[in-house]
Amino acid sequence: MNVLLNVMTILLSGLAAQDFQVELKGPAKIPQGTPVQIAIPAGINVKAKTCLLSGVGTTNLLGQVVEKFSADFAAKENQKYLVVVFPAFSIPDKGATLAGTWFANDAKSDAPSFSFEDKNSELSQVTLEGKPVLQFVHPVLKDGKEREATYKPFHHLFDNSGTLVTKGAGGQFTHHRGIFLGFSKVTYGSNVKVDIWHCKDDTHQAFQKVLVRDSGPVLASEIDQINWNGKNKETFAVEERQLVVYKVPGGQLVEFQSVVRTTGGPVLLDGDPQHAGFHFRASNYVSEKTSKETIYIRPDGEDKPGASRNWPDLKTHVNLPWNAMSFVLNDKRYTALYLDSPTNPKEARFSERPYGRFGSYFVTEITKEKPLKLKYQIWLQEGKIDTESAKLKSQSFIDPVQAVMVAK
Repeated sequence: MNVLLNVMTILLSGLAAQDFQVELKGPAKIPQGTPVQIAIPAGINVKAKTCLLSGVGTTNLLGQVVEKFSADFAAKENQKYLVVVFPAFSIPDKGATLAGTWFANDAKSDAPSFSFEDKNSELSQVTLEGKPVLQFVHPVLKDGKEREATYKPFHHLFDNSGTLVTKGAGGQFTHHRGIFLGFSKVTYGSNVKVDIWHCKDDTHQAFQKVLVRDSGPVLASEIDQINWNGKNKETFAVEERQLVVYKVPGGQLVEFQSVVRTTGGPVLLDGDPQHAGFHFRASNYVSEKTSKETIYIRPDGEDKPGASRNWPDLKTHVNLPWNAMSFVLNDKRYTALYLDSPTNPKEARFSERPYGRFGSYFVTEITKEKPLKLKYQIWLQEGKIDTESAKLKSQSFIDPVQAVMVAK
């Protein structure tokens, strides 16, 4: 939740001094739990990793400095951002101005912070108040019987109580794993064809290193280098993948940003709706016990339990700004809301399965001059989301608040 702080107490303690303001423009209505990314100009003296903003009603908001967002190619080199999670808020037509106060140091407060923990060399975890929130599973490729479980990295998501809601290796369709990206039909080099979804033969995705980690009271962010390896295990593309989890009320909000660059000539990415693109897979429990209770909620309304749509059976099942899957896990209903950015390649062809997997894919070519840039969000909540709430979250993602920081 957004942390309520007493501005006067902080000022009197000598920990901070007011030194900037933020000018807001954008959607008239911002839903609760909306993250706003504010580029920090070169002229602003960033005194600490956290700050305080006032001017959103009676609520004072914590801001956290983030070093980088992977898919923001428009950013200047070494561009830093201030990220703030807003409550429900309306921006007047003339805009709004917030007063900003840097902490003189990263003073301790009652606000709990995210933290990273390397459980072992193949598993890292983000925790909040002692509970797991997000895991990055990045095994080293192994041969023989262990290969199936180690041929690609993925991300596990937990609910607010620390319960795991996603599926790992094994179960129905072992190639479905949590939050993941891949393409079953890839062509590169001298017409070399590989499958980076099922990762057959030599083909596999290999975690290389952590590039950046940020954690604090607003968010946790990790940027990783992942090599896409094909025939003879040669690297034909390199992915820079960023996962950001925000502290928001009522659920978990995860942002997936990715930049994939070719290591040589053009790389053609293709596949089919069930075996390519960016996808979410719920726990295998859904497949085993509750698939008939899965409900898809789309921009045109809620479907009946157990029903699904897939391209190309339904040619119009493309370019959805959002799609929601409501599923039952251990007698508790959840909704995973999938938000697609208009900047992602199109046509986005969507796929749904009652057993708990959904997502979309596209056909695109990567070149040296044109790397692949992706941005998605996954919102997880308990209960079934209504169409208006899903629409509002999508609108905030597609048409974000325009925020400009200026010195006072």
